[in-house]
Amino acid sequence: MDENNGAERRYRLTRRQFLAASSAAAAIAACGPAATPNPSGAATVEPTASPGPALKIGQLLPFTKVYAELGNSMKRATDLYLKQKGNKLANRPVTVVYEDEANDPVVGAQKTQKFIDSDRVDLMMGIVATPIAYAVRNAIDAAKLIFIETNAGGNALTRTTTNCTPSCKSKYIFRTSFSSYQISYPIGEYFATQKGVKEVFTFVADYGFGNESAADFTSGFTKGGGKITGGLKAPLGSADFLPYVTQIKAQNTKDIYSFFSGTDAINYIKAWTQLGMPAAGYKMNGAGFLTEQDVLKEVKEQANGATTSLFWAVTLDNAENKAFVDAYQKEYSLLPDVFAVQAWDGMQAVDLALQAVKGDTSNKDAFIAALESVKFKSPRGDFEFDKETHNPIQDMYIREVKVQSGQAVNTIVGKVARVTDPGK
Repeated sequence: MDENNGAERRYRLTRRQFLAASSAAAAIAACGPAATPNPSGAATVEPTASPGPALKIGQLLPFTKVYAELGNSMKRATDLYLKQKGNKLANRPVTVVYEDEANDPVVGAQKTQKFIDSDRVDLMMGIVATPIAYAVRNAIDAAKLIFIETNAGGNALTRTTTNCTPSCKSKYIFRTSFSSYQISYPIGEYFATQKGVKEVFTFVADYGFGNESAADFTSGFTKGGGKITGGLKAPLGSADFLPYVTQIKAQNTKDIYSFFSGTDAINYIKAWTQLGMPAAGYKMNGAGFLTEQDVLKEVKEQANGATTSLFWAVTLDNAENKAFVDAYQKEYSLLPDVFAVQAWDGMQAVDLALQAVKGDTSNKDAFIAALESVKFKSPRGDFEFDKETHNPIQDMYIREVKVQSGQAVNTIVGKVARVTDPGK
């Protein structure tokens, strides 16, 4: 894709617009971590003086189908991070091997085996869809390959599960994104206890993460006293959302909780608008990917008023986020999204851990211990891994889409601090 074409340039947020959008979140964000201006994180350990051997990273990302733009966003962030580091981490020249996961667990497993057998990568990163992450887990564990998961949020990937089905945590797997629980449970509880919502109807993508998201939201919402009145699912990659939204409009519950991402989210919101849901009193809510930047740049004000939860927003008011957004915009003439942040933080975690072991990845246990100990200031706020699960500990923000300075952006209206996945 041409990242510098005129259409994408229109989505550029000027410095003035960014500050205006940030002002609504300033009061909450002021309670967040102390700010430092370095967008690449606080590197505290100096690399060795002499150049080390080349470091090879395998990145398995979607470059086709429903999540293609998510993969492109992660690649842009990875390339930008390495550019800022002179294409070296801990004084080791870096080569990144990109492969397309094609939203297919079989393809994902084949490409992972290629990383292990043919490319002989030092570590692996990426994967957007939960079924693919589950499908490659055993190969990664058997090969003792360090894997930084930069999106897929399936709960089981960082939890102990019976018979390891469909997946389970591995000492070699870390996650710089989230778990389904972290995204979906807090907003359920928030709706019931803070927003006074009594009833919700769910509508999610019918695959691993979509189903987990509905279950986690339901758990938080019902614990807070709310009632789920019904639910609906659509296959991943659905071409037409009008039949589904028609069914939603035919039932009486006005608050709808949804999980969709990528082109599915775009098509859903367009159908929502086409059928006049806002005028009929229906309210769009969901996991944050529903209104992330990759979606908003397509649907614009059609998502106005939607409430979602996520651990980041482009308007989040801290120095690391401002520096990251500025650097990304300068490089690509495009606003970053949460997928870029996840890849960026994955590179930060690897960078700092490599520095701690002086670039030596031969001792896997030492490298794992270094990763478990990294803490840094991220565009999302304070970042650290839960040493028990290797899932991140992070703040979760309640966001509302508002049109500011002519541009639809997610503004922060609430926060649930230091959300930890309950897995063991």
